Formats: sequence, structure tokens, C-alpha cells
Amino acid sequence: MLRPIIFALALIATPAFAAIDRTTAVSTLAGLYNSADVCNLSISRAKVDAYRDANAPAGDPMFNVDVFQATHALYDQQKSWTKEQTAAYCKTAVETARTLGMGL
Repeated sequence: MLRPIIFALALIATPAFAAIDRTTAVSTLAGLYNSADVCNLSISRAKVDAYRDANAPAGDPMFNVDVFQATHALYDQQKSWTKEQTAAYCKTAVETARTLGMGL
């Protein structure tokens, strides 16, 4: 239940366009897409796309599918969250977007 929050905290130390492993890239993108909707977070689509392009493994046709599935998994997890859990997630999402330079 707190896994997305813990993961989001780990993202704060991740530079926006540094090459990272596939699992981290999928989780980061899912968190960005999810928080844009759930937290009403204003992020730059162009910067998110640049992050995706910089971190998607070459020749990996399933990367975007995995991001889509991870995003929906977050939506499913949040259905059982309390308002406090959602607020904590959103606070961390704002900090992460700011650290990654994704904000508008």
C-alpha cells in the first residue's frame, strides 16, 4: 500500500534524464502519469516524453505497454487509500516532479 509512496521518495534522487534501469523508468513514468491525474499535477508533456525517450530501452516494444499497465496498477492501489495516504502521495509527487524538472 505504501510502496508507491516509498518509490516516489526514491525518485527524488534520480536526475531527470540520466539513463536508469528499465524498472525504474517504468515506475517513474507510471507515477508521473498517475499523479498528473490523481493529484491534478501540472507536468510538462514534452519533458515527460523526453524522459521516456532517454530511458526506454532500445528495441523494447513492450516498454510503453508496461508503463500503461503500471499506471493502471497505481490507480487500482489508490482505490483503497485514505485521504491522508493520497495527500502524502501527492505531496511527494509534487516534490518529485520539481526535482525532475517536469513541472510547468
